[in-house]
Amino acid sequence: MAPRNRASWLKEKQSPQNVVDDAPYTEPSTNELVIKTAATAINPADFMIQKLGILINEYPAILGCDVVGQVVQVHPSLADKFEIGDRVVGAAQPLRPKGDCYCYSAFQDYVVLQAPCIAKIPNDVPYKDAVVLPLAFNTAASCLFTAETLELPGPKMPMPESGINGHFIVWGASSSVGACAVQLATAAGYAVIGVGSTKNHGMIQDAGAVKAFDQANSSIVYDISEYLRGKEVVGAFLAVNSEDALKAMCKILDSVGGKKFISSVVPGSEAWATAGVKVTTNFMTGSESRLQCQDAVWPWLNEAMERGEMKYLPKPQVVGNGLGDIQKACDLLEKGVSAKKLVVLI
Repeated sequence: MAPRNRASWLKEKQSPQNVVDDAPYTEPSTNELVIKTAATAINPADFMIQKLGILINEYPAILGCDVVGQVVQVHPSLADKFEIGDRVVGAAQPLRPKGDCYCYSAFQDYVVLQAPCIAKIPNDVPYKDAVVLPLAFNTAASCLFTAETLELPGPKMPMPESGINGHFIVWGASSSVGACAVQLATAAGYAVIGVGSTKNHGMIQDAGAVKAFDQANSSIVYDISEYLRGKEVVGAFLAVNSEDALKAMCKILDSVGGKKFISSVVPGSEAWATAGVKVTTNFMTGSESRLQCQDAVWPWLNEAMERGEMKYLPKPQVVGNGLGDIQKACDLLEKGVSAKKLVVLI
C-alpha cells in the first residue's frame, strides 16, 4: 500500500493561503525516484506565483522548488546511482505537473525527483544546509553556461586556479542565486568580483570571490572599473532585481572592455541595457541547452559535495516545522531577508 501523502496546497489562483491536505502518492517513472521530504526552502518564485497568479494554469496546485530528503523508491533506470535510504538534494519542478498531478513539487511529504537534478548529501551535512542549493544552483548554472546566455566553460573538479580564465562580475553575490554563481564561476576558473552590502562581504568572499565591493558606494562604477583595468573580463551576472545595478554594470563593462555581456535573472531587463552591452534574461525552462547544462553541472555538484568543496550559502534560517508553516515562511520572505535562506523542516 502506498504511504499517505500530504501537501501544502494552493487551492485557487492568487489564494492568500496555502492549505494542508491529502495528495496523491506517485510512483517513479524512468529516471525518477521518490523521497520522503525532510526540509524545503522558500524562494521568491513561491510567493510571486501565489500572489500574482503567474506561470501555473491548473488549480489546485502545489508549489516549491527546493527539497531534500531520504530516498524511499527508485525506478530501475536509476538503480545504479541511487538506492533506498540515500540522503539526497534535488530540484523540484512545480511548473511541470505529471498529467494532473503535482508530484514534482516540493511542498509535500513525498516528492518525485527527476535525474539529473539529484545529488547525494554527505552524512555530515545537515538537510537544512543542503536544501538552500537546488533552484539557485540551476538558475546560476543556466545563466553562466548555456548557449543562450554567457556560454562560459563549465565548472571543473578538482578546482582550477582562480582567474585562469579571466575575471567575472556577480552583482547580488550574497543572494541565493548570486552565491551559487560565485561558486560556479570560481570552479570554472574565473576570478569573481562580488557586489553586495558591506555586511555580507565575508559571505561573498567565503563563496569564493577574490574581491567584494559595496553596492551602496556612490563610486562603485569607478572603483570596480579601476580594479579591473588591464584585466580580461568575460562578462557579468545580475542576480538581483535592480535597474540601477544593471546600468552600473553596463558602464563598468563599457569602461574596462572585454566581453560586453550580462546575463540576468530579471525578465525584461534587456530594456535597461546601455553602452552597447548585450543583456540576456534567463527564463528558458525546458530549453535544450538548459537541459544539457543540468546534465553537466549536477554530477559536478555531487562530486563537489562529496569532496567538501561546496559551500551551502546563504546560511539557512529555519522558520518552521511542518507543512502548516509553509505559508508563514512565504510571507516572511516576501517581507525581505538578506544573506539567508528561509527553510521549513518537514
